[in-house]
Amino acid sequence: MGPTGQDVGTAAPEDVWDAIGTRLVDAVLQLRRSRPSKLLQRDLYLVDGTELTPVQVDALECLATRGDWRMHELAARLGVDPSTATRTADPLVRLGLAERAPDPANRRYVVVRLTAAGRGVTARITGARLALMREVLAPMAPDDRLRLTELLGRYIDLVEAYAEGTR
Repeated sequence: MGPTGQDVGTAAPEDVWDAIGTRLVDAVLQLRRSRPSKLLQRDLYLVDGTELTPVQVDALECLATRGDWRMHELAARLGVDPSTATRTADPLVRLGLAERAPDPANRRYVVVRLTAAGRGVTARITGARLALMREVLAPMAPDDRLRLTELLGRYIDLVEAYAEGTR
């Protein structure tokens, strides 16, 4: 049976693709827009009364992988332009989670790095997110959890390969 409940063997191929695509897009949108998702995100990403955006959390996690990052390096890693990386880092600096400094190797550049507070917040968010995933996925059979992980990884690989091929 196909995603619409009709027999895939008798459905037109375009109808099957359309149904699968629609269900996948709807699932992603529902996950992103649902009130429970937003409440969970708020709880996970709240820092000193300020809710970090998912992009800011991505930046924190990126910064946690090494010491100093030149802004253009951070931008490349996040897949954004340098001005967006700067705007993403600004609130992190204001909150004391990151700091900027002249690059000691080349003072024409600015580097950004996590502070001790930023490392603590990143560890808290990472730990809380993993605990949440364990709790949410606990009712799912272990084989299903593994298959979900594999399929999501494969889907991401395909989207990235497609995007690279269309540039």
